[in-house]
Amino acid sequence: MSTDYVPAAEVRPEVFTSRAADHIQRGAQRGRELRTGIDSAIAGYRRYFAFLSLAEADVRAAASASHARLQEWSPEAAEEVAAVAEAAGVSIDELTEVIARTEIMTLAPAAATECSTVSFTRPGASIAAQNWDWAADFSTLWHINDSGSVPGQLRHVGIAEYGMLGKIGLNEAGVGVLLNILKHEGDGPGGVPIHMILERVLSKATTMDEALEIIHSAQASSSSIITVVTADEVVQVEIANSKKRERRAGSSCESPRAESSSGFLLHTNHFLHHDLVPGGLELNATSTSRARLAHLEGRTEECPSRAEDHSGGTEDHSGRGGRSGEPESTADLIDLLTTGPGEAPVSCTPAPGAAYGDRSATLVTVQIDPARRQIDLAPGSPADGMDRNRRYRL
Repeated sequence: MSTDYVPAAEVRPEVFTSRAADHIQRGAQRGRELRTGIDSAIAGYRRYFAFLSLAEADVRAAASASHARLQEWSPEAAEEVAAVAEAAGVSIDELTEVIARTEIMTLAPAAATECSTVSFTRPGASIAAQNWDWAADFSTLWHINDSGSVPGQLRHVGIAEYGMLGKIGLNEAGVGVLLNILKHEGDGPGGVPIHMILERVLSKATTMDEALEIIHSAQASSSSIITVVTADEVVQVEIANSKKRERRAGSSCESPRAESSSGFLLHTNHFLHHDLVPGGLELNATSTSRARLAHLEGRTEECPSRAEDHSGGTEDHSGRGGRSGEPESTADLIDLLTTGPGEAPVSCTPAPGAAYGDRSATLVTVQIDPARRQIDLAPGSPADGMDRNRRYRL
């Protein structure tokens, strides 16, 4: 097996911390300080796009179209992207090849499978977690992102791939976002980048309603599932290019088990909302999405009421407990996301001997607790032990 990547659990991610006067200065700081990583991410995606047999001209055209759509939807965000590009010494279209990588990949017939997400809605104490799975060769091309507040925007902490303004994270108002990629007929390039939709939620949304308004206002062209979590509620927004549908605990049209406003919401990498299942596609011929979802559904039937705090030590659950069998902390969710040999690969590790383009891995494990304004970020999968977990309280 080629060794041109670092095993995810061994990564020591760079931390980008920005405290700028405005969004332009913040973008310039990002471009200056992360220039090496941005160059590496651009090169990494160009290699990956070539592996997917995408023509350079098509990639450039798709990036340009997505940037134009971003300028229309959020001029402020487009200004910050431009500031990053200028300070990093790259063109806006080059930077957008990373920011709009999801939209660009719709030009390929298949893509890597990524991500399993578990959340639990309980008024005042909702929680969520996910394994971010992606190509193992990108294990060093992400960083911890502590993006400070600027006028009209909120501080948010999470992870981002180099060049992106944001991705998965939690803001100081207690609004968090998680992401799974999906595939649907009609997907194409040129829409508002899904990663900019995530960043706008983190930068601007102070409530669930504001987060959903931002998501629904964006003209997307690719497919994804955004899980939005606040202390009081979790809502999943399935995006099938131009269509968007919401799923909630207790009201999911395809989930007859749910009987109250509390409950689990799970997602992997295929559509679940009955309006969007027609036309839904597998990400690739060997997708494990359905097996992973079935595994998680089985595990949530026997969810523990207490688990080890995977950041080290044992969580104090006093005052936060739910009914017997409900998860009391994100540590319980991490237990659900931990799998081993012979189980569906919720914790994803490349197979020995896997070649470039065919080795997926859990690159980061994320825990979000909005009531505590707390996010945990650990390189690698929970099966690796999470000994490099970083905890932030906003």
